[in-house]
This record gives sequence, C-alpha cells and structure tokens, in this order.
Amino acid sequence: MNDFPLPGIVDFLKKVVPFNTLPPAALHEAITATRIAFYPVGERMIRMGEPTGDFLHVVQTGCARVSITDESGEELPVDFRGEGDSFGAVSLLKGGNALFNVTAEEDLIVFLIPKAAVDRLLEAHPPFRRHFGFSLARNFKAVRKSADDQLNLLTRDSQVHVDTFMTGKRVRDLMSTEPLSCRRQTPVREAADMMKQRGVGSIVVLNPEGRPEGILTDADLRNKIIAEGRDLDTPVGQVMSAPIRTVSPRAFSFDALLDMSHFGVSHLIVTDGKQTVGIISEHDFQLASGSSPIGMIGDITRATTVPELVDKRIHIDRVLEMAMQRSGSIKPMVALIAELNDRVTRQFIRVIEREMAAQGYGPPPVPYCWLAMGSEGRQEQTLCTDQDNALVYADDSGADDGSVQRWFLELSKRVVDALERFGIPKCRGGIMASNPQWCMDLSHWQKMFAGWIDDPTPESLRMASIFFDFRAITSEFNGARKLKDALTRMAAGKKHFARVLAKNALNNRPPLGFLRQFVVEKSGEHNNGLNLKLRGLTPVVDAARVLALELGVTSTNTLKRLKAATKKKVLRPDFLAAIDDAYDYINFIRIDHHLKAREAGTQMNNFVDPALLNPMERKVLKESFTVISQLQELMAGRYQSWRVQDR
Repeated sequence: MNDFPLPGIVDFLKKVVPFNTLPPAALHEAITATRIAFYPVGERMIRMGEPTGDFLHVVQTGCARVSITDESGEELPVDFRGEGDSFGAVSLLKGGNALFNVTAEEDLIVFLIPKAAVDRLLEAHPPFRRHFGFSLARNFKAVRKSADDQLNLLTRDSQVHVDTFMTGKRVRDLMSTEPLSCRRQTPVREAADMMKQRGVGSIVVLNPEGRPEGILTDADLRNKIIAEGRDLDTPVGQVMSAPIRTVSPRAFSFDALLDMSHFGVSHLIVTDGKQTVGIISEHDFQLASGSSPIGMIGDITRATTVPELVDKRIHIDRVLEMAMQRSGSIKPMVALIAELNDRVTRQFIRVIEREMAAQGYGPPPVPYCWLAMGSEGRQEQTLCTDQDNALVYADDSGADDGSVQRWFLELSKRVVDALERFGIPKCRGGIMASNPQWCMDLSHWQKMFAGWIDDPTPESLRMASIFFDFRAITSEFNGARKLKDALTRMAAGKKHFARVLAKNALNNRPPLGFLRQFVVEKSGEHNNGLNLKLRGLTPVVDAARVLALELGVTSTNTLKRLKAATKKKVLRPDFLAAIDDAYDYINFIRIDHHLKAREAGTQMNNFVDPALLNPMERKVLKESFTVISQLQELMAGRYQSWRVQDR
C-alpha cells in the first residue's frame, strides 16, 4: 500500500510530535522513502524476540496493542498506541530483537519511516533527538514495569487491582457508545423510565440543534427530585447538571479520570469534533480497574474525624504508587497527588473546624484562606515532600487583642498535626501555618512581601523562593487573590529585585563538568550521588518564578509560568518543549528512586548514583542537564544586563 499522496503524509506528520519540530525540507526528505502499510485487526506486526525490521512505525489511523508473552505463552497487554503514536523505536535505535509484541487492535494504517532517514534526523535535529531520547528512556522503563506488575499479579493474591487507566488505554476503549439522550422539555418521569429500560445511570440532554447541553444522572434524580419532593413531570432541563464536561475519544483514560476528579463530576460526554460518540463514567473505570481516584475522593470527603481520615493514607499510597509505576510521564501522577493532598487538607480543616466549634471555640472569627507554599503551591509535590503552608485572614476592624490570631493558630496547629499523622512531615524550617510568623492578616502579609521586594537580602530571597509560589487551598476568603494581585503590583518594574532574584537562582548549577561528565558528591552520606532536586529541578523552578514576577504572570505552576513566558516571546516554543521534557524526565528518575527506596524500606532522598542507571538513562539525563544549563545561560544573559542601580 504505497499510493498514499505525499502531501497527505506531510500534512499529517507536521502535526505529530516530534516531526512538528522539523524544518519543511527535512520533513520532505524523510518522507520520500516512507512506505504506507495496512494491517487488519488481529494481525501481528512485531513479534517479541524477533527482528523488527528497519522502520519506525507511526500510526496514521487505528490502534495497536503492545504486549509481552510470558513463559506459558500467554499474551499480557501493557500499552496501546493510537493516532500519532509510534512504535518500534527502542529496537530501531538500540539494535537487537523486539522487546514486545505489537498487534493491530483495530484496522491500522501505519507510516513506515526507514532507519536511515530516522538516523539522519536524529543526527541533524536536536529537538527530534531529544524527544526520542526522553521518550525511549521513560517509556521503556514504564512499560517494562507495567509488564512485570502484570506477571506478579498473576502469581499473588492482591486486594489492589491493576488500574486499567494506567496501562495506556484511551477513552474510546472504556466508553459506552450510543449514549441515551432526550430533550430538555422531556419530563423527568419519562427520562427516568428510559434510563431504567436501558439499565444506565445517566441520560444526555440535547439542545434544539442536537448537541449536548446537560446530563441527568442517578444522583440528580436522588438529590433534585426525590430529596426536594419535586413533581416527576418536571422538565429535565430544570434539574439537569450543566454545563457538561467533554473529552475526546482519543484522550488517555487517565486524563479523563483526572478531569472527573478535578471538576467533581462522575460522567464525561465523549465528543469527536461536533459529534457525540459516547459517554464515560466513574462506573466504567471501576469496572475496568476495580479502584478509582474518584472513589478515593469520595472516601476522603465522607470522613468525619481525624483518625478516620488518617486511615485513608494506606489505600491512597497504594493507588499512587501503582499510578507512578505505570506512567511514561510524571505530570499526571503529580497532578493526582496535588488533587488528593488538596482534598485531604480541606477535609482536615472542615473536620477540625467542627471539632473546635463543639469544644467552645466558636466559628472562625473572620474569613480566612489556607495557603499552600513551595512544591505544594506549584502543584508539583511528590511522595517525598513535607509541609509548606500558611494562613491569611481578613483584617479585623475590632480591637487588636490577639484573639483572632490565637483562634487561627489553634486551628493551624491541629491541622498541621493532623497532616503529620497522615504522613506529610512537618517542615523542618518551620514554614507552617502553626508558626505565628506565617499566620497573619492580609495587611501584614502585604507589608512583609513589600519589604522583601524593596530590600532583598539573602534571607528574604530564600523566603521569596518559598512564599511567592503560594496557592489557595480553601476558597471562602479571597485573601490569596488579593495577596497575589498585590505581589504582582509590587514586583512590576522592580528590575533590581528581579536581577538579584535571578542571580540567586543561578547558584544551583546542573551537575555537568568538563566534556559533559557528571559531577557527583565527593563525600558524606550521598557520596557519588547526583542531587536531582537541587541541581536539576530547582534551577527550572527558580527561573520560571523570576520570569513570572517580571512578566506579571500569576500562575504558580512551573510549566504554566514557562508557557506564559513563551507567549510573551521570552522563550522559543521549541526550547520550551525541550525544557518541559528535561524537567519531566529528571522528575521521573527522581520518583522512580523514591519508589525503590520505599519498597526497600529505606529513607527517601533526592540523590541518585548515575552508576546505577543504564546507559540510555545516563545519556538522557546528561541531555536533560544540558538543556537546563542552556536555560540558565538565557537567564544570565537576560538579567545580568540590568544594572544593580536600576530600581
């Protein structure tokens, strides 16, 4: 099958990572030798242990199943590849026979790019080379781990089921097709009867143009009809849940699950362009995996005492560890950790507020907001993290007798202690809301921030690196937004502060020496180790913070800050992609190191001995550190041109 038009291949590949980084001439040269192949459903394209052929396979349409064959000959699926995904790269780049089977899960059209063409692209185009280096090192480890876990689960009794959403499945693999639908004027009685007849828990509500505008679920029937005593002839449009949340059928199922968790919904409408093609629910995930982060969130919000909430930690840890072990990218895992930690913190606050009221402390004296700082504020915390939090409350117009702060310090002490019992250690530096220094009214916070900016000292710069990444955990008081707006105004035009902050950010250099050799610790507890956090991740976090303050960006997340800097033409899009890959990969190695330590029962830390990494991992780690060095060079050039006396 070689009659696919050349312009069609070009149009497709220039939208696919990493081919979208190639100049037009290089892309055209590569595809002149490209072949097109069709594989019907069930056909085996690559067989484990056999030669793969000298081609990189890029999926144009359809879906491929990646699997391993165990000693008994049973095939165990470990990944799925869809439109724009590739396979065969590991064997193509490393040599040797295939590590996995690849079979057409659906009818499949694949572009076959010859090894010689791929080699030329790898040699001449660094972004292309970086992508495959990062992706291979991550995915090789993740897929092999997934396969190992599948084998282990066959031989031991486990109460924790394999989470299907972690094995690369797409929404289309789990969704229900032909969703039940009705119009907004349909009586609830009729809609409920339709749901009963079909045996489903939801019905999609369509607008006059036939597009989804809402959804009626079992929960809506219970909470809005039965509980409120409404007439069953009430039009569906008056009680439906709206607006709806949608997802693409090609999205990874884990991303859909994360959306459900974030928005607090149990159903997503699956749309392809303007067409509704299905619906996916929490129940679909439970059927597929036996466990669900949404189920965990329900457990968290139902807890009514501190001990009950503390008991949820074991189950959360199990699912988080399984999630991390199965993903080729750390971003979804870190997002899930942030979501769960936020929910846990908010529930502790609710429970402890009720306890204090019952004990005679009364309700909060003024509105307040619990703040997350540091990695938690950036939504980038991992398994190896401690508490960084604070509290801001509304300015009290009454007599300043200290009673307001005393109430909030009592709340904060209890919440901090509860979080420690839950397994999140206290900050050794005392950066916690239980410290009177970090539990203040809005005016005092604003004065403190202004002092740090107007007179930057080594200590204030250290504090800024923690506190300027703050984020609201509770939303009853908009103190975080007011404080963020004030910080943005204070930092605007303060070139001296930006320059000093940038200079401070350049103190932690990536651990690469002459001829790009690793520079490891030479003595002490972590001899021969690389500090991945301090020397790899922190330089990126610090650079993003400086750029955000200079450019007036209010987001605290590192990648979002860098994306904003790219939109403002400070960073090139291709360089942003390289930084993103490097940051993600270093974090991936770090999390893998944490998991190994936890499994071995040893203390988790951020030091990795490069001698324990395989050659590919070491090579990609060097590439990652090189990219971060380039970011620091950009920062040095940008801010060292600003004279110290510019204020």
